[in-house]
Amino acid sequence: MKRILIGAISGLSLALIGVLALDVAPAAADGHGVIKKRIELMRKDVLGNFKVIIGFVKEGKGSMADVGKAAEAIQVAAGKIPALFPKGTGRPDVDDKTTRSLAKIWEDWGKFEKATKAMAAHAGHVAMYADQGNADEVKKHFGLMGKEGCGACHKSFRGPEAKK
Repeated sequence: MKRILIGAISGLSLALIGVLALDVAPAAADGHGVIKKRIELMRKDVLGNFKVIIGFVKEGKGSMADVGKAAEAIQVAAGKIPALFPKGTGRPDVDDKTTRSLAKIWEDWGKFEKATKAMAAHAGHVAMYADQGNADEVKKHFGLMGKEGCGACHKSFRGPEAKK
């Protein structure tokens, strides 16, 4: 009975992993598809929610509940980022007008992952402190998210916009 239960749990885990992988797998087969998917994630899930938090931090717009919800969305998005950067989907393999991702990502994958983990961790802290109503800590971790997460990645791994 114990083996059956363990086998069922293992099978369920593998099935769940398979379902989660479906979200990225089709795009990974097509370099332009995965690039489109990551741009969409960055614009909608990261930048869109980043703007909610910055509006609160800089201008007092919205509420702590809005900040918490936005930070949670960024935390989830950060966990998806590495899978959306399969090797061969950056410059020079793909033209400059299609992506700003530099080959340095795959040359220093550890640093890239560290930035995405920092983004997720600080977004989690922003959400936690928003739930607690602690504006000072929200501001602190939002700044760290920008510096150690977004900024660390963009400074090292994002090229300039292509001239049109």
